[in-house]
Amino acid sequence: MKRLIMGVLLGVTILSHPVQSEAHERQCPKPIEVTQAEAQELMQIASAEALNQGENGMLLVMSVVMNRVASPDYPNDIHSVIHAPHQFYTAGMKSAQITPEVHLALAELEMGNLYPEIIAFERADNNFLDIYYDEAFTFGDHSFYTCKH
Repeated sequence: MKRLIMGVLLGVTILSHPVQSEAHERQCPKPIEVTQAEAQELMQIASAEALNQGENGMLLVMSVVMNRVASPDYPNDIHSVIHAPHQFYTAGMKSAQITPEVHLALAELEMGNLYPEIIAFERADNNFLDIYYDEAFTFGDHSFYTCKH
């Protein structure tokens, strides 16, 4: 069984909150087909990386993954993006809690409500990624980045 995720992937102004009322104006030209296994991986990585950030924080992590899938600079599938070397240190953690909030974050993503252009994140106190990316905003204890322009 496949699931469809449609949403903004690249090329839109950075927002500090999910696109909601304007989602119908900013749909992808093509939906992305996602298997049940990929949906499970998205929920696991979002929970492992941002469980303490609530639904919005987990949606941010899922948005990073989906924006990378859409980018020519990264692998073109969810599993490969999540498991790329030195990217998500929590990749493969099977103990991540799958909470109602992470299900809600996935539902938001499936409705096309995702954060456009963000391509990376790290703990806000690190600032290591500043040399590779442009910082877009901070949410909770994470900084989120876009590609350098």
